[in-house]
Amino acid sequence: MNTVANDSNEYPSQLVNEELRNKARLLLQVLVEKFGGAGVNNAVISTTDGFDIAVESMSKEDGTKLSALSSSISAIGHMAVKEVGTGEHHQSILIEGENGYLLIMDIPYPGCPLTMSITATKEAMLGKLIYYARQLVSKMSEA
Repeated sequence: MNTVANDSNEYPSQLVNEELRNKARLLLQVLVEKFGGAGVNNAVISTTDGFDIAVESMSKEDGTKLSALSSSISAIGHMAVKEVGTGEHHQSILIEGENGYLLIMDIPYPGCPLTMSITATKEAMLGKLIYYARQLVSKMSEA
């Protein structure tokens, strides 16, 4: 699988540096490897405003599209959670399609909140996917 990184400085935060990008790339690689190519298609970690910082297993163009899409869905999730009184921020959003899943999780990285998005086939073991995704979120949340 190919790892693609956004090497430009599109996001103004000084916290999105090469160290953070490398950490994100490594954790995405580990996540995808745990599935051995069975079920997980793509994974991306991006800023909450939709700029990808690490992409696993997709083209740069597709990573950018997934980052932007997930940013919008995540923002709607935050508004919905507040509106119905279940908290201030959503932790995850799962969208099930006829051929697979889109899992979006917030990563509360200190000073620079991030979003992780994973696409998976129906063959992916959903409980395992969520478990490993939460582990990744926990590791990414550490400064």
